[in-house]
Amino acid sequence: MEAVPKIEGHAAFYTHLKNGHVDEARIIGLENDRFVEKILVGRKYWEAPIITSRICGICPTIHNVTSTRAIEAACGITPSIQTQNLRKLMLSAQMVQSHSLHLYLLVLPDFVGASSSFELQKNHPEIFKNAIELKRYADRIIETIGGRAVHPVSNVPGGFKNLPKTSALKELLEMSEPIEDIAEYTVRLFAGLKYPKVEREMIYSSLFQENDYAIYDGVIKTTSKVKFKAQDYTKYIQEKLKPYTQAKFGSLNGETMMVGSIARANINKSFHNEKVDALAKDLGIKIPLSNPFDNILAQALENYLFVLESVEMIKKFIKNGTEEEQIIIPNSFGIGTGSCEAPRGTLFHHYELDSEGFITKCDIITPTVQYLTALEADMKNIEPIIKDMKPEERNSTIEMLIRSYDPCITCATH
Repeated sequence: MEAVPKIEGHAAFYTHLKNGHVDEARIIGLENDRFVEKILVGRKYWEAPIITSRICGICPTIHNVTSTRAIEAACGITPSIQTQNLRKLMLSAQMVQSHSLHLYLLVLPDFVGASSSFELQKNHPEIFKNAIELKRYADRIIETIGGRAVHPVSNVPGGFKNLPKTSALKELLEMSEPIEDIAEYTVRLFAGLKYPKVEREMIYSSLFQENDYAIYDGVIKTTSKVKFKAQDYTKYIQEKLKPYTQAKFGSLNGETMMVGSIARANINKSFHNEKVDALAKDLGIKIPLSNPFDNILAQALENYLFVLESVEMIKKFIKNGTEEEQIIIPNSFGIGTGSCEAPRGTLFHHYELDSEGFITKCDIITPTVQYLTALEADMKNIEPIIKDMKPEERNSTIEMLIRSYDPCITCATH
């Protein structure tokens, strides 16, 4: 069984066609479970954000921030507005980090006749450079705010151990000058590609706040009119195991669901940014989006959005400065849940602490887990396109579908 190339983590797929009909479809995670939730039991509360950020090397920041928020909820801590805004800046950079790599290095080779990112670099060096510049900019933001570009250490329950210097923020602002143009070009590039047409209906779910493109806080809202708070997630989201994979499969009250960029776009109905909304309109991108390949377009638009958002936040921090604050030390411990938007969708962390602050229970539900059921459904929905294809072309098209979802199998088998 060969692993699907150009995805994060290792997975294979199986589809069975009978008389041109896809009667079985499986996405098979090839990663082994690392039992992170069990490892955390018996650890002190402050260790959770450090350890969980090691779940993934592509999206460690979102685990760090979501874990921190869950611990704060368990300790009755309300962080300062400055702390919240610094975290939002980190999450904006996390989106750019992940989206730029997925779009350019994992998706784009399929559409320009390149077998890999190495071939893309060789044959399209200027396009490849865009990914590097976007990633470098996002890395510098997280390094400046979080202490490291990967596995940040400054953000902890109760605040930040170190605050960014104004000089470092000014350097980030200087770096951003060409980045906005690259991000806009990225949207135009991916809007100009020809995607397979797959028709299907789906329930979409994401964080939501009025008049904001929520990624740090909010209620979970769905297109099935279900709405709930993070702490009630077990009443609505269920996980189950399948015998052919280590990854769990999620559902929303037993229904197939989709999270991630396409879900956020559909739930919000706009990007709450004049430049991004105007560009989408100019390019004829109409929301709601329904084709699973539209997740690629939504990621490109989000990439532009979060570049713009990060620049505005940096400007505000330069203008207003940062004020030294004491980290809030908890004086009580209990049960807490946090949810934030990862690049691939809503992430949940849940902790139960004993009276001394030791973790007695941990539960993490990742975005990929929530949409693996949808991915298998779309492997059947793609039937009209692949049924008359030759085996090699059929496999290639299914791989493209899988990559459009941007699955992180490493996170799904934490």
